[in-house]
Amino acid sequence: MALTPGGAAFATSDPCPRSARIDPGRTDSAFYSTVAPFEHFGSDRTQLFPACSLSELHGSTIQARSSPVNFSTPYIPFTRNRGELFVYGFGVDAATEGGFVARVDTSTLGQRWRTQILATELPNQWSYPGVGLAHGNGFIYAIYANVLVKLDPRTGAIVKKLELPEDPNQTGAAYNGMIVMPDGVIVAKGMERGPCPSLTGGSADVRAFEGLLCGTYNKLPSMIVVVDPENLSILQQVTPPEPSTGRITAGQTNGRDYVYVAGSDNLFRYLYSNGQLSLDNSWGPVTYRTGAQQPGTGPGILGNYVVIQTNFLPSLAPLTITVADVRDSSRHFNITPFPDSLMSWNVSKMALDADNQMMITNDTAAGQMAGVRLDPSSGLKILWSRSETTTAFSALVGSPQGRNIVVPDYDSSSGDRTLWLDEASGNTLAASSVLAAQPAPGNIVTPGFGGKFYYLSAEGQLWELSADGGH
Repeated sequence: MALTPGGAAFATSDPCPRSARIDPGRTDSAFYSTVAPFEHFGSDRTQLFPACSLSELHGSTIQARSSPVNFSTPYIPFTRNRGELFVYGFGVDAATEGGFVARVDTSTLGQRWRTQILATELPNQWSYPGVGLAHGNGFIYAIYANVLVKLDPRTGAIVKKLELPEDPNQTGAAYNGMIVMPDGVIVAKGMERGPCPSLTGGSADVRAFEGLLCGTYNKLPSMIVVVDPENLSILQQVTPPEPSTGRITAGQTNGRDYVYVAGSDNLFRYLYSNGQLSLDNSWGPVTYRTGAQQPGTGPGILGNYVVIQTNFLPSLAPLTITVADVRDSSRHFNITPFPDSLMSWNVSKMALDADNQMMITNDTAAGQMAGVRLDPSSGLKILWSRSETTTAFSALVGSPQGRNIVVPDYDSSSGDRTLWLDEASGNTLAASSVLAAQPAPGNIVTPGFGGKFYYLSAEGQLWELSADGGH
């Protein structure tokens, strides 16, 4: 597919050689060819993006520019063509506010269109964020509550809409995990909230979190659906062995495709082939949670290993990281990176760097961050730790030899800013100004074309960040 009008000029002026080399367009695989087609770049959830480090941008001072548009409540940005940015968000009430996808012009940060996604199947439906993505076929897909939509990226028109299965005797399902397999088929995971008397008010973020607490307490079965991306027909529906709160992840081993699921206590996987899932009884289950720990975040793929950490919800027990060999589940390691923490909670999963066998983890409640390295012969080792409080995911950018971590950092006395850290040492390389009074939980500072990064605040503000070497 050719570049968009003006695309060649954009590429020529792109100060980041990694994004300048990208020819945006359709692919025969999962995602559109772009810098950030998905919340964690790909369905393996590494959070490693084809974007540049500060040294590659020849910059050290961070500039910030804000959009005039209110995107409340924003969750995730993603890219498609040069000049295009999409923002996915959600509101308090599923039937009246719903979720949304908005297209943003990156030259002005103005809004081109906004499409609302309403969920009206059940009264008092659970309003919980799913995700938006740029599919390899060129269309935009978004999932909100139990509704999946296929959007025209030019106009925002809903091309197809599908209401995903949920228990009609409960209070609504949220499909918080959507991935795309190499053949383009969509796999989504839903979870039921169930009775939740505490939902009496508050922001969209607060009510979504309260619902997650209720869903974990009620332990209702989860659902995984396989969906044809062209006509949005359901190809298969399966019920995992355990309820699952974290998002699902895809990985490939020896030419076979798998979907990894973190249950309430164990990590297990499905073999995927031709639109069908089958539970892989030859691998796992791998127990990753014990005692007072809470269930885990979404898994991620680190080369030949799958990684999971506990305490997606608050716990008095320190979190642990478990790493299991995707070729032999009997080979697994674990470590407790913050053993002295009195309270633990990490809404975000780890960032994973297979080039350096590194995992970047944080614990919001403990106010700590660590770089952990995997040695396949001896296990896990903490290379560095530092004070850092974030409710967001870490993005990894740059070359293996000079990789940067880009992550928000919250201080209760000042607010939320974004840091650029050296992955090898954890040292701060640069920091933005304070961008928001409160952090937005579970999002990520998303890299874009031209050395730009995009931060979304809890207040609904979109910020474009760039190093002073950018244009």
